[in-house]
Amino acid sequence: MKTNEETIWETIKDTFAYIKYLTLSKERKIEVNISLVQEKYWFQELIIINPSILTLIKEDNEIREYFLSRKMVRKLLRDKNERKLFKELLTDRLYF
Repeated sequence: MKTNEETIWETIKDTFAYIKYLTLSKERKIEVNISLVQEKYWFQELIIINPSILTLIKEDNEIREYFLSRKMVRKLLRDKNERKLFKELLTDRLYF
């Protein structure tokens, strides 16, 4: 169990991390958000199956806009249905 000091320290660190994120350029935000998703097992499996997905993500404007939204990326990281929709979007873009 965390003490009050640890909780306060974690809150301060999270606040500064968020402020730092807000000051990033659009391109850097996209890079940060893509790297968060790349760490996930399900995404690594997608890349193994189809390595061109990374190229698609970096070149497609609509997908880049998706990764610009921190809210959408957080939802993608925690929501199974959102992952399914994202995978469908990638599949549609790759084959059409």
